[in-house]
Amino acid sequence: MAALVIRPYAALPSRSLGYQVQDSQQTLAEGLEEYYRANIDVVSRPTTLPPDSAALFRSHDLCHVIFGLDTTLGDETMADMRTLLSSDVGWKKYLSYANDPLAQAVFKALGIWRTVIITLRTLPRIVRAIREARLMKKKWPWIPPEIFYARTLSDLRREFGIRVI
Repeated sequence: MAALVIRPYAALPSRSLGYQVQDSQQTLAEGLEEYYRANIDVVSRPTTLPPDSAALFRSHDLCHVIFGLDTTLGDETMADMRTLLSSDVGWKKYLSYANDPLAQAVFKALGIWRTVIITLRTLPRIVRAIREARLMKKKWPWIPPEIFYARTLSDLRREFGIRVI
């Protein structure tokens, strides 16, 4: 895994990348590639991780892309919340990933108090995520079918009723 870099908390996301635009015409694959390029020293590509960790982090990274989130601490919190609320992974399975060694390293580096503070600061956006989850047409698949990678983010977001917040 790349050296763990914890980006500062951002109260409002910058929305400076193409995949973060609501009606982005990038495909899911292009958005994922942009996400990896923008976070070269922050996020490890799944191909460099052990197989069990690779599956977890790939799906997590896809959630960053489909929900238009970056890797600041606020958006990392939102990626977890949107995954729990708006994908079909389910709470039990998603929380079981806390046992993944690489995920544990991230949690340890972040620390419990920092996690609590970030969650509290992100609370207004979490409330919006709860509302948006209720408005979605259907849940995002934790492991999307291969055919989704060739579809535009705009099209996928429209199909699922996903709004970038």
